[in-house]
Amino acid sequence: MILLDARITLVPEMRRDYIAEVQKIMPLVKSEAGCNRYELFTNLASPAEVHFLEEWESQRHLDEHLLQTHMQEFFAKTARWLGAPAELKIYNVLSLKMITLND
Repeated sequence: MILLDARITLVPEMRRDYIAEVQKIMPLVKSEAGCNRYELFTNLASPAEVHFLEEWESQRHLDEHLLQTHMQEFFAKTARWLGAPAELKIYNVLSLKMITLND
C-alpha cells in the first residue's frame, strides 16, 4: 500500500478556486483502480495550505493516477495558483494494524 501526503501552498486569493477544482476531480479520482482514499484537508492555522491524503493499492496505481487526463488538466489549470512547489511525502506501507480505542 502507498500513502501519500501532498502539502500544497496556494496563492491565498486562489484557495476557493483551487478547492472548487478539487471537488470536480474528486469523484473521478475515487473511481480510479487502486484508489482506496483521496481526501483534501485544509490547515486552519494557515489557510493557504492544504493537504491531499491519498491511499493507493500500489505504486503502479499512483503512477497511473498521475497520468490520467483529468489529473493532467487539473495540474495545468492550477499550476499558477501555487505559492510554492508541492511537497510530497510518499510512504510504502508493508503492513497495517487496525485498532479501536475504547473509553
